[in-house]
Amino acid sequence: MRTPLAPDCSLVFPPHPAWVRTAREAVRTMLTAARRTDLAETAVALTSEAVTNAVNACLEKGCRTPVTLSAEWAGPGHLRVLVHDGAAGLPVRRGMASPEDESGRGLMLIERSADAWGVCTHGPGHGKATWFVVGAPPVRAPRSPVGCADCTELETARREAVTNGDHRRIEDATVAVRSHFRDAHLLPARTC
Repeated sequence: MRTPLAPDCSLVFPPHPAWVRTAREAVRTMLTAARRTDLAETAVALTSEAVTNAVNACLEKGCRTPVTLSAEWAGPGHLRVLVHDGAAGLPVRRGMASPEDESGRGLMLIERSADAWGVCTHGPGHGKATWFVVGAPPVRAPRSPVGCADCTELETARREAVTNGDHRRIEDATVAVRSHFRDAHLLPARTC
């Protein structure tokens, strides 16, 4: 659903809690402009959590490097938000937070509400980025390799290559078996 009316946005701001609201509103405005208000509640809440975590990490570690928010259309109707901060260390997803805890629920909320999410250490400068995607289609369930005709055919070709001692065919057949298994039987990898 990427159209000229569906712009990407970025925002760079000092690591201060007052900017959390601005970051939320930037994402809300972007979704309104793209006519994707159906994603607004989730995207705004997750943006708030990711930006709050980044600001808090900077404040705890004495980092004065600006926080960067990037929101972009990563595919048809898929909004990806990335929040980068310069604080050292990676965030830790805690177990269950008690009702008395004032923090510790951010990554848990992102994990439960986003279609995909993660933390990576590559990006602009030092530090790390927390990212999430909303609006993605459901991820397909893995298909069992038991009884898979393609697996049987590819493995038979690999065995024939081994029997014949043809190293090039062995290599090609092994790659084909692994590629098929990854593509047909494993969930797609989510990366930053």
